[in-house]
Amino acid sequence: MRLMHRWGLKYRVVQVGVLLSLAWFLSACSPVKMGGELAVKMTEEKTLPFMLQDDDVDMACASGETLTPVLRSIAVTGADPDQLAAMTYVTAAYCSEQRAFAAELRYLRAQHDNLIDDAEDARIVQKRESAIAARRQWAAYRDIEHYFKSHFHVAIGGRCPSFHRTYDELSFMVGMIAGVQAMGDDIQSQNQVGVPQDIAAKVERSMGCLDNSRWWGVPLAIRAAVWNMLPGATPPGADPWQSLVQAAKIGRARGVRLSYVVYALSAQTKGDDAHLRDALRMYAADSKNFSVDPKYRIFDAIAQAQIQNISDRYWTEHTGSRTPIGALGTFWDDKKNAAPSLNLNLDNM
Repeated sequence: MRLMHRWGLKYRVVQVGVLLSLAWFLSACSPVKMGGELAVKMTEEKTLPFMLQDDDVDMACASGETLTPVLRSIAVTGADPDQLAAMTYVTAAYCSEQRAFAAELRYLRAQHDNLIDDAEDARIVQKRESAIAARRQWAAYRDIEHYFKSHFHVAIGGRCPSFHRTYDELSFMVGMIAGVQAMGDDIQSQNQVGVPQDIAAKVERSMGCLDNSRWWGVPLAIRAAVWNMLPGATPPGADPWQSLVQAAKIGRARGVRLSYVVYALSAQTKGDDAHLRDALRMYAADSKNFSVDPKYRIFDAIAQAQIQNISDRYWTEHTGSRTPIGALGTFWDDKKNAAPSLNLNLDNM
């Protein structure tokens, strides 16, 4: 009995030791998670607003490529960086999209000059960079999908979340845009990534969860673009082109012109020159006396850069060179207000 008593005492001592060790381990881990959560919170409250208020697109792009791996690594602490990572993935994707765009212009110029080998090489570069962009945009979409599933218990395309913060709405919208962009980039890459095509329908339903006026007409613009994309998706009585024009006007009034980009991209994807020219002309005309929302300068700057890209692609496809300086919203075959010609006389320089 005395032996059993001693053994029982030793066993209880071991139990207490295990419990104390476990408590120490958990207390050691807790500060790590708290540190990760603090890093996410500080980035959300201090770094992100600065990035949103800045209008340097190239810097946002470089910041996205630099910060995304750092933010993703915070997940090992148990903290949740999904919302932030989605934002930086999108700006990082802009880098690869710009590289793909530069290769596409080189392809168009080579094709215009009948340089077959150069055109083929440029096309390969474009597809590779488009694949990188598609992976980044898809990662942003999946981060938001995971965040809202784990924190709001809703699936993308299902019932609407009850947003707690403005930041929740913003990140949700950015994630949905990323999903559509991922599809487009993957198509440009010759489907190297395999982005699911059902994203478009999910995004269309999800955009109905956002306040269209508050978010610059973008929810309506994205929905209208999906209506143009998917046969039979347009609701009864709706007109995708009228909705895109309406969304663009809302964007101008609210200080961010992303909806113009959606209008132009939708027309470009459909091969509709009339609406593409209308989108570019409207953007140029509406940019006069335009006042940007200072809290979201980066989104309007991205819109401006993308509109310029769309115009440059259109000009290069037809003339072999980009939009002349000061000629945005005009076209090479305009009879009136012809675009300025490039002065190649170097004798006086």
